[in-house]
Amino acid sequence: MPSLDPGKQRRRVRENFVRGVRLAWEASPRTFVGITTLGLVGASIPPMVVWLGKRLVDLIVAGSHGALQFADLWPTVLALGVLAGIGRALTQIQGAEQELFSLRVSYHARRRFFEKAARVDFAHFDNSDWHDRMQRAKRDFGWRPYQLAYSSIGLGTSTVTMIGMLGLLASLHPLLVVLSLVSLVPMVTIQRRQTRRLYDWWRANTVEEREEEYFGGVLGDLSAAKEVRSFGLSGYFLDRFMTINRRRFRSLARLSRRWSWAALVSGVVGGGALVAAYGFVASRGLTGSLTVGDLAAVIGAFASVTAEAGLISGSLLSLEQHATFLDDYFSFLAIEPLVVVPARPVPVPPSLERGIEMLGVRFTYPGGAHEALRGIDFDVRPGELVAIVGENGAGKSTIVNLLLRFYDPDSGTVRVGGVDLRDADPADLRSRMGVLFQDFAKFQLSLRENVRLGRVDRDSNDDEVMASLEAARAHFLVKSMRGGLESRAGRLFDGGHELSGGEWQRLALARLIHRQADIWILDEPTANLDPEAEAAIFSELKEQLHGRMGIVISHRFSTVRVADRIYVIQDGRVAESGSHDELIARGGRYAALFELQAAGYR
Repeated sequence: MPSLDPGKQRRRVRENFVRGVRLAWEASPRTFVGITTLGLVGASIPPMVVWLGKRLVDLIVAGSHGALQFADLWPTVLALGVLAGIGRALTQIQGAEQELFSLRVSYHARRRFFEKAARVDFAHFDNSDWHDRMQRAKRDFGWRPYQLAYSSIGLGTSTVTMIGMLGLLASLHPLLVVLSLVSLVPMVTIQRRQTRRLYDWWRANTVEEREEEYFGGVLGDLSAAKEVRSFGLSGYFLDRFMTINRRRFRSLARLSRRWSWAALVSGVVGGGALVAAYGFVASRGLTGSLTVGDLAAVIGAFASVTAEAGLISGSLLSLEQHATFLDDYFSFLAIEPLVVVPARPVPVPPSLERGIEMLGVRFTYPGGAHEALRGIDFDVRPGELVAIVGENGAGKSTIVNLLLRFYDPDSGTVRVGGVDLRDADPADLRSRMGVLFQDFAKFQLSLRENVRLGRVDRDSNDDEVMASLEAARAHFLVKSMRGGLESRAGRLFDGGHELSGGEWQRLALARLIHRQADIWILDEPTANLDPEAEAAIFSELKEQLHGRMGIVISHRFSTVRVADRIYVIQDGRVAESGSHDELIARGGRYAALFELQAAGYR
């Protein structure tokens, strides 16, 4: 992956710095102001301590010659003690506040990331580049926004301290200021280059990082555990994991070694500047140009300037590094939708009397080489249960994806209730639909929550939950588990109960029924059920439509015969349609496939 254009990168770094500080501010304005105030107050203490130290030394020297009494020292000693106590207290308070602030910023950054991840268009997931982009975006988003904000505060506080110290040095000799700053130039230059190289390395290694995580994840993935063990694959996947790990480590180690040599050179150059500065101070002291207090102040101030300049340099580099790495995070948040929501969307009407219509629909998946749908005409009327059958890859699930407006068709029209879906808000459309996918989700929650997820925008009592479970023939789960509706499905958490594939599917079906949507879509809804249970559920499903529209995708021709109409999809087109009896009498594709399946039971 090529490196980013330097000019563009610098511009993006500045933009990301502003975005990062704004993100931290949004997380907790009050805490942000509090930490900044504490930092600035604390930053003003070191210059005052150095000045008071200078005064105390001069007073002691004067007292040794009989010019002062011991009581004359107490105001300065007391001021030094008070400032030291305040500094320590501020450090402790600021540390506690920073811990809370880091959590607030982390939670806020995570919330925005997951909020965006849950809304991005489905088409992105078909693109491997998208997964690389998401990997980079989520790599450090939990801590870098806070560190960027904290580096900004640290930059401000170090600047305040340094200005005070530089004022002390400048009052003695301007050359001290010049030498202290010159000692930092090599380090700053080298670290900036290293930051850019490190970011380029992470970008170039995103694919391998994802592969490494994938192979490591397979070894601990419950869904793959049986095959990994039965096929003896643990050594194979561990070897793949370690091969990538070693390759990435060697590459990063080479980068680190180059950085170490460069850092050594910068240290020698910077040390030379410091030698010159301390030599200058020593020569001035020998000639009597500086008092003893002045010498103490110079040494203390010079050491502090060097330290603060290093902190400022580190803060600037940290800001650049965090802002650079956060580029992927903020770019992720700024992704434009592929399925555009109209400025004034047309609402889906309360009554769907005009049903569902697909007219001349053609569609190719992003990056696909062939059309998934090639001029589909399809309709469902209120109260109908329509079945879609066909071989794998024929385009059946693509019809569902377009109805849910996960994608927009390349040409043709998809309407629900007479509204062209391009003119509708996807959220409004999906609120009228209930879907049971072939790869349905297995939520590791209680039975009650699993069902209530079908309609989270309303409170459902236990009687309604049980009614949905009974309609899906899943009510036996409540009786078979000790906690009843409170029983947790799945073993991811303590006290959970693992379910069979059929039990998980019944639970997902109960969730769909509980939604009470106007349109029910079931994509292979009973693949994990035995034929008898499947036939019973299909019959009950048709009875429960009550004027709704139902769309069922299935490979089992023996059960879809109860549908009012059956569409046979072949190569992205409607090969034929009609009732079961009509299609059998026609003796076409459906009849041939039905006879083929029926022969297997004879």
